[in-house]
Amino acid sequence: MKGQLSDHPLAELVHEVSLKHLSGTLRLQHESVKAAIYFDQGEVIYAASNLRELRLVEYLKKHGLVAELEVSASGNRSDVSLAATLVASGVVDRLTLEFVFRKLVADILRVALLWSKGTWEFDDHSLLEDSIRVRLDIPGLLMEAARRMKLELVASRFPSDKELISPVKGLPDFNTLMPAEGFLISRVDNPIKLGELIALSGLREPEAMKTIYGLLLGNFIEQEHKPNVLRARQQAAVSHPPASLSAPLDSLQSQGEASAQTQELDLDAFLARLHGASNHYEVLNVISTAPPERIKNSYYALARLYHPDKFHLQTSATLHTRIESAFARITQAYETLMDAGRRSNYDARLAAVEKSRKFARSAPKKVFKKADPTRDSDAGTAPEVESESQRAEKNFKEGFGALQQGQTKFAVTRLAAAAHALPHEARYRAYYGRALAAGEETRRLAESELQTAIKLDPNNASYRVMLAELCFELGFYKRAEAELVRAFSLEPNDPEARELMDKLETNRTPR
Repeated sequence: MKGQLSDHPLAELVHEVSLKHLSGTLRLQHESVKAAIYFDQGEVIYAASNLRELRLVEYLKKHGLVAELEVSASGNRSDVSLAATLVASGVVDRLTLEFVFRKLVADILRVALLWSKGTWEFDDHSLLEDSIRVRLDIPGLLMEAARRMKLELVASRFPSDKELISPVKGLPDFNTLMPAEGFLISRVDNPIKLGELIALSGLREPEAMKTIYGLLLGNFIEQEHKPNVLRARQQAAVSHPPASLSAPLDSLQSQGEASAQTQELDLDAFLARLHGASNHYEVLNVISTAPPERIKNSYYALARLYHPDKFHLQTSATLHTRIESAFARITQAYETLMDAGRRSNYDARLAAVEKSRKFARSAPKKVFKKADPTRDSDAGTAPEVESESQRAEKNFKEGFGALQQGQTKFAVTRLAAAAHALPHEARYRAYYGRALAAGEETRRLAESELQTAIKLDPNNASYRVMLAELCFELGFYKRAEAELVRAFSLEPNDPEARELMDKLETNRTPR
């Protein structure tokens, strides 16, 4: 199977491999640059390139992990072979190499995903011989690439505006989304035609298509016509057991490892502790003021005891997946806290979250009316529905807290999630509208949310004041005054309404 990248962009090929859980090698060539991406059951496990800047030796030197003299004799050896030699000779430890390999493979993908010209060839007979496997956020990388693609390229990927776009099962994670992306997902409650979704987006058509394209690649929504360029072999692909680096490294395990019996007894406690950890410091079991050396020691101690490679033959597939997920959190915590700049930003975010929680506790509560159908339905719903309602309320409180602190982007994502989960909850729609009104790019999208909130709860004066504020900011003074009059009829002493009316009077006064 082969073709041109101009006909089938790499992002779509990777997405299709993931959807079909294929194994094999995808070889690419762009001018004189070549790259190979290796898959196992739909997951990217490794990538390599002939570009000098994307070779392991360059990354090791760039991070100050090796000296020129130590790698001068590497020649044209493969990156995996070089890694095994460096670990065996004690130049670099295995866990550090795993970290470097993750960055290297991610960067190879970032470069190749932006190639608009070149050739590709997928061979599901060609499987990676070396026992190496990296774990990457592929949907995130695909969305990142989509945001950087040219508008005309993305527009060409949608042959018909009548194609149906549908929501995915379950609530998506809005944390990594831009405000426009979060808003667009909130419009996809049911299958909707592409043209209608573009019209609802509030964006120019090319920008809307680009946003939709990224959400498709990130698995936040799905399209009617799934990609079908690649074909799988009839026989099952051979799957290699997951390992970090090749066989010569197996002998590097610590002499002080706990016994298998002790590990088995400790494993449940380890997973339970990770499940309850709410931040990177709790994940690594260190205090927030721990020095880098303490963080490093904790990481290596956990790696010796609980690295997934130690359990792939002794545990079930389900348990091994839990161990992999837990250790991915440990690795993320280590990488963040060992980088001074990233740690500083992370600490600032933790402080902001704590401050947001204090504001969140002051968020408006749901007011039950005598004949509120929501109250009756909640009483008899299944735990799953109650859980969804609780998640929506949690998102609302966090979004409200962020909005009070001026963290508009974070507020929009959280409030969008709440409004998407429970679209008939007036509070969620109103404060989502207020958050959208705070950004110039999303201000015109805010009116729809505020109008919906007023329809859901017409006797709430504060929602009308929010709409009046939006009209005032847009220069629609008569509309703002009309909404304030309605607000005064509901709450004659509303201080926010009175303050805004004074502003209107000031604007009418000749200067």
